[in-house]
Amino acid sequence: MASEMLQREDLSVYVVAGVPKSFKKKLQKFVGSESKSDGDVMLLDEEMTDWVLARVRGEKRRSHEQTPASSALWRAYRALSAARYHLQDQPMEEEIRELRDRIEELWRNTSPLFRDEEEEEELEEAS
Repeated sequence: MASEMLQREDLSVYVVAGVPKSFKKKLQKFVGSESKSDGDVMLLDEEMTDWVLARVRGEKRRSHEQTPASSALWRAYRALSAARYHLQDQPMEEEIRELRDRIEELWRNTSPLFRDEEEEEELEEAS
């Protein structure tokens, strides 16, 4: 369900601080009553929360966290996301989405950000 939610065109992101995790239930009720269609709420995991907060703060990845290949693939992903938006509700949209998802997979495979995580997981599995 989370993946489907993230692919919606009417997605809005709000950053809420200082509330307990139980706030999610109250927020779900509110969104359900206010939404015109099937609105929903999603609590982000720690990694995604860190990424959102970094973007809100305007933090950029340091140069050692980028490679020319990962930068190019990220630009391609962003371009395909824009194309998908402009082609919404057209037959070609699904094809663009699949291509964008494949580019994202390639980006994750080439990005130094994810290489560190993979190495940590391998070390944990070996111990």
